[in-house]
Amino acid sequence: MKILSLEFENLNSLKGRWKLDFTKSPFAENGLFAITGPTGAGKTTILDAMCLALFHRTPRLKSIAKGTNELMTRGTGECFAEIEFEVKGKTYRSNFHHKRARGKHYGALQTPTCELADAGSDEVLETQLTKKIKRVETVTGLDFSRFTKSIMLSQGEFAAFLNANANDRAELLEELTGTEVYSLISERVYDHFKSSEESLNHLKAKAEGVSLLTEEQIQELITDHDRLEAEQAVLAQKLVEWNAHLSWWKDVTKADLAIVNGEQDLKHAQDNLSENQSSLDRLAKSEPAEKLRPLYKDVQRSDQDVKVTQANLESSTKRLAERDAEKSAASDKLKTQSALVEQIKQEQQEQEKIIEQVRPLDNQISVLKDKQATAEKNVKALNQQEVEQRHKHIVLSQAIASVQHQEKIHAQYLETHQADKQLEKYLGQWQFKVDQVRALETQHTELLSSVQGANKALETQQTLVQTSRELKLTQDKTLAERVAVENDAKLKWDTLQQQNSERALNESKDLLEYWSRHTNTLVDINRGYLQATQRIAVKEAELSNHIHRSDKLTQEREVLVERYQKNKTSLERLIRLIEQEGELAKYRAALQPGMDCPLCGSANHAIEQSQDLTDLISQKEREVQALAVIEKEGTEHRQQLDSIVPIINGIKDELKRTQADVEQAKLNWANTLNKLQQVYVNFVSQGGLLDVKLPSIETLGDSETVSFFTESCEQQLNEVIHQLRAVIDAKNVYLDAEKQRTTASIMANKAQANLELSEQRLTDLTTKTQAQVDQAEKCAQSKTLQWTELKESIAETSIEAPELEHIDAWFAQKKEASDLWQATKLQYDDLDKQLISKRAELTALDDKLESLTNETANANLEVESLTKELASITESRKQLFGDNDVQSTTQAMKQKMSDAVTNLEVSQTEFNGCEREHLKEQTKHASYTEELAAKQQVQVEMKQLWDQALASSPFATDADFESSLLDEALTAQLRSLKKTLDEAIVSAQARLNSTKANRSELQDHEKAATWSTTPQSEVEQATVEYQNKRQSHASQIGAISANLETDRQNRSNQQDLFKLIEAQQLEFDDISRLNSLIGSRNGDKFRKFAQGLTLENLVYLANKQLQRLHGRYELQRKADDGLELQVLDTWQGDVMRDTKTLSGGESFLVSLALALALSDLVSHKTSIDSLFLDEGFGTLDSDTLDIALNALDNLNASGKMIGVISHVEALKERVPVQLKVTKHSGLGVSEMESQYKVTA
Repeated sequence: MKILSLEFENLNSLKGRWKLDFTKSPFAENGLFAITGPTGAGKTTILDAMCLALFHRTPRLKSIAKGTNELMTRGTGECFAEIEFEVKGKTYRSNFHHKRARGKHYGALQTPTCELADAGSDEVLETQLTKKIKRVETVTGLDFSRFTKSIMLSQGEFAAFLNANANDRAELLEELTGTEVYSLISERVYDHFKSSEESLNHLKAKAEGVSLLTEEQIQELITDHDRLEAEQAVLAQKLVEWNAHLSWWKDVTKADLAIVNGEQDLKHAQDNLSENQSSLDRLAKSEPAEKLRPLYKDVQRSDQDVKVTQANLESSTKRLAERDAEKSAASDKLKTQSALVEQIKQEQQEQEKIIEQVRPLDNQISVLKDKQATAEKNVKALNQQEVEQRHKHIVLSQAIASVQHQEKIHAQYLETHQADKQLEKYLGQWQFKVDQVRALETQHTELLSSVQGANKALETQQTLVQTSRELKLTQDKTLAERVAVENDAKLKWDTLQQQNSERALNESKDLLEYWSRHTNTLVDINRGYLQATQRIAVKEAELSNHIHRSDKLTQEREVLVERYQKNKTSLERLIRLIEQEGELAKYRAALQPGMDCPLCGSANHAIEQSQDLTDLISQKEREVQALAVIEKEGTEHRQQLDSIVPIINGIKDELKRTQADVEQAKLNWANTLNKLQQVYVNFVSQGGLLDVKLPSIETLGDSETVSFFTESCEQQLNEVIHQLRAVIDAKNVYLDAEKQRTTASIMANKAQANLELSEQRLTDLTTKTQAQVDQAEKCAQSKTLQWTELKESIAETSIEAPELEHIDAWFAQKKEASDLWQATKLQYDDLDKQLISKRAELTALDDKLESLTNETANANLEVESLTKELASITESRKQLFGDNDVQSTTQAMKQKMSDAVTNLEVSQTEFNGCEREHLKEQTKHASYTEELAAKQQVQVEMKQLWDQALASSPFATDADFESSLLDEALTAQLRSLKKTLDEAIVSAQARLNSTKANRSELQDHEKAATWSTTPQSEVEQATVEYQNKRQSHASQIGAISANLETDRQNRSNQQDLFKLIEAQQLEFDDISRLNSLIGSRNGDKFRKFAQGLTLENLVYLANKQLQRLHGRYELQRKADDGLELQVLDTWQGDVMRDTKTLSGGESFLVSLALALALSDLVSHKTSIDSLFLDEGFGTLDSDTLDIALNALDNLNASGKMIGVISHVEALKERVPVQLKVTKHSGLGVSEMESQYKVTA
C-alpha cells in the first residue's frame, strides 16, 4: 500500500483546506521528508487526517459521529479529509466529510458522509459509513489497528513493545497480530470436550432407567380400549339427542320471554302516543294558520318597507339643507385663497432682485473661509508635530542612557559566570541516566512487592484448593437431589396426559377459539340486519310524507299559474287602452271650435267623459305588482318542488340499498354458520365433543340466541384452557426439573474442573514466585552499576556529584543556572542591537525638528493675509443683505408660495366636493319621494289581499290568526314528535308479530309434543350426565393409548439408544485427545504456543531491520522465560544484556527495528511502501541520531516513502525536504506553507 496524496480541511489547529501530493515535487524526488514545527502546531494532525479519511477515527479519538466531533477546528462549520492510495497497482480514493447545520459553526452536527471510489474510473464503490470501513479493510488488507502499526507508527507507542513485561507483551501480540483467535479455539475445544462428556454420561444414565410392558399387560390394555370405544359411540348418539331436546327447551323459553317483552314495548309506544296527544292536537289546529303564514309575512314586510322609506326621506331632507350651507361656505373660502396667492407672487419678484446681487459675495466669502481654516489647521498641526518631536528627543536620549547601563550589568554577569555556559550540553544526558537508575530502583521495589504478593497468592491458592474440594462434594449431593425431583415431575405429567391429552385439548381449544373469533361476526351481522329493517320502516314513512307534500305544492302551483294567466291578460288589456288613449289625445288636442271631428264627423264632443289616462296607468302598475307577487310565489313553490324531488329519489335509493343490506346480511349469516358447522363436523369426525349448539339460519334477528351462543363458547373455552394449562404447567415443571438436573450435572463437572485448575495454579504460582526472587536480585545489581557510571561521568566535568536522594534539587539548581546564563546572553545581544538602533533614530529626530520650525513660520504669514481679505468682503455683503441667508430666505418664500397654492387647491377641491354632494343628495331626495309613493301603493294592495284571505279563512280577526299560529321551531318539533311516535308503534308491532310467529314454529316441531312432557331441568341434568360419561371414557381411552404408544416408543428407542451411545463414545474419544493437546478452560494453552511462534517470527524480522540500522545488536528470545526478550551485543563478546539496561539511543534503535518488524508482520500480504514515524528523536545524542537517520536513508533507498515528525535541529539539517507547520501565537491556529494551501 502506498499513500499518493492527502487533502484535508479544518482539522484541529490546521484551519483551512490543505493538500499534500506525494507524487509531485519535492516529495517525488525525495522519498524521505520531515514534518517539523513547534509542539502543538498540528504535525500529528496530518497523520490524523489519513486515519479519518480511511477509518473515520484517529488514534487519539475513538469515535467521530453525528453527536460529537472533537477533531473539527473551533469556529468552523465543516471538516473534510480525503486520501488517494495505491494497492497492487490500482488507485483508490477515500474521503470523510462532516458538516454543521447551514454550514455555521454554531449549527448542530449533521450525519457524516463518506465515499470510497476507484480513482482511475471514478466509480463509487461504497458510501455507507460502516460498509465503507469494511470495504477499505478488504481492499488494503489492513484494519485500523494494523494500519496504525504498519504504516503510521503513532506517537507514544514507539517503544511500548520493547519495555512491556511478559503479560503486557502477550496482550500486545494478541492486539497486533490477531492471535486472540487461538485463545478462543482453545476455549471452544475445552467446552466441546465437557459438552461431549456430559452427553455421553446422560445417554448412559438414560439407558439404565427404561422399563417395558409385558405381553399380558399390552393385551389387557387393548381389550379395555376396544370396549371403551364401543361405549363411547353409544354415548355420543345419546348426547346428540339430549342436546337437541335441551336446545328446543331453551328456544321455547327465549320465545316466551321475547313475546312478553314485545307486548310491553307495544304498550309503552301506545302510552307515549296518548301522553303527547294534546301536543299533536295543537299541531292539527295550526294547519289553517300555516297556510296563511306566507301572505301574512308579505303584509308585515310591506308595512316595514313603508316605514323604512319614510325614515330615509326625512333623513335626506335634513342632509340636503346641510349640503346647501356647506356649499356656500366653501365658495367664500375659495375666493379668499385666490387673492392671497396673487399677493405672495408680487413679494417673491421683489426678493429675487436683491438676491442676484448677494450670491457672488457669498461665494467669495465661502472660498476665503475654507482657505483660512486650512491654513490655521496647518499651523496647528505643525506646532503639534514640533512639540511631539521634541518630547521624543528627550525620551530617546533617556532610553539610550538606560540601555547603556543595562548592557554594562549583563556583561559583568556573563564574565563572572562563564562556567555555567557548558551545563546545557551535559544536563540532558545526566538526567536520562538518572531516569534509568530510578526506573531500575522502581522495578526492584515492584519486584520485591510482587514477591510478597506471590507469597500471599500461594496461601490464597492453597485455601482455594481446599474450598474446591468441598464444593465438589456439595455439587455431587445436589445432583442426586435434582435427579429425584425430575423423576417425580415426570410421573405427575404422565398422569395428567393419560386423563386429557394435550393434543385433544388443543384441538378443542382451536375449535372454540375459531368459533369465538366468528361470534363477533355473527353479532355484527345480526345488529346490521336489525338496523336495516328499522331504517326501512322509517324511510318508508318519510317517503310517504314527502310525496304527500309534493302533491300539495303541485296543486297550489297550478292555482298560481291560473291566477298569473288572468292577471297577465288584464295587464295586456290595460296596456292597449293606454296606447289607444294616447293616440286619441293627439286628435283631441288638434280639435278646433266649430270644426268637425276627423274620426266621427261630429261638431260636439263630451271630452270630460273620456277615460282619465292617469287612472289607467295606476291600474297597470297595480297589475304589474300583482304579477310580481304571483311570480315570486310560483318561484318559491317551484324551488320547494325541486328540493323535494332529490329528497324523494334519495330516500328511494336508500331504501334499495337498505333492502340490499338486508339480503346481504341474510347471505353473510348463512355463510358464516356454514363455516362454523363445517369446522364442527371435522372436529366431531376426529372424535371431538363439545356442549355448544350453533344458531340456526332462522335465528337471524334474534339477539338473545346470538348472545347465548357467544357466552356458551366463552364458558367452554375457559374450561378447556384451564385443563390445558394444568397439563402444560405439569410439563413445564418436568422440563424445569430436567433443566435443573442438567445444570446440577454441569456444576458438578465444573467443580471437578475447578479443583484440577486450582491444583495446577498452585504449582504454577510456586514456580513463578521463585523466578521473581531471582529477577529482583538481578535488578538490584543493574541499578548499582548504572549509578556508579553516572557519578563517574559527572566527576569528569570537575563537578561534584550529589547523592541520589538529593539529585533532583541539584539538577534544578544546575538547570536554573544554565537557563539564567543563556537568557542573560540573549538579553545582552539584544541590548547591543537596541543601542545601535536608538542612536540612529536620535540623529534623524534632530534633522526633522529643524525642518518643522521653518514650515511653521511660513504658515503663520499666510493666515494673517487671508483674515484681512475676508473682513473686507463680509462688510460689503452685510450692508446689502444683512445677516440673512440666501438659501433659507429663498426657500422660505418658495414654501410660502407653495402653501398658498396648496391651500387654494384644497379650497377648490372642497368646493367641488360640496357641489357634488349637494347634487347627489338632491337625486336621493327625489328617489326616496318616488319610492315612498310606490311602496304605499303596494301596502294598500297587500292589505286588500290579506283582508280577502282572512275573510275566506276560519279566523275572524288578525288576533285570532296570530293566536292559532305556532312558532316555526315548535311546529317542526311537534311534527318530528308525531313521526317518532308513529314509527315506534309500527316497529313494536312488527317485532311482536315476528316473535309470535317464531313461537308458533317451535310448537309445530315434529317432536314438540314428546319433548314438552319432560321438564327442562331434567333434560339439562341428563345432558350433563352423558357429557361426564363421555369425558370419562375419553380420558380412559387416551390414557390407554398413551401407555401403549409410550411402550412402543420405548421398545424402538432402546435399540436406537445403544447406537447413539456408541457414536457419542467415538466423538468423545476424538475431542478428548484434541483437548489434551490444545484445550484449556481459559484458553492459555494454545494461545501461549501461538504467541511463542509469533514472537519467534517477530524477532527474526526485527534482526533483519537491526542489520540495516546497526550491526552491533541482535534480539533473542529467552529460552527459559516465555515471551521475555534479551539483546546480544556483538561488540562485547556476544554478551547477553537485558532490554532494560539499554541506553536511550540503544533503546530507540531496537524499538525502531521492532516497530518496522511489527509493520511487516501485521501487514500480511500487503506491500507497505509508505511509512510515517511520529517520534521526536529528542532523547538521541548526535552519534545515535546519525545512525537512526542513516537507517531511514537505507529504508528510503529500498523504495519506501518515509515521513518523520520531529523538531530536532540535527534531523532538520539532515533531511532536505521539510513540511513546516507554523503556529500563530495566541490564535490557536496553525498553517503550512502557502504552496500546500487549496484556494477556492
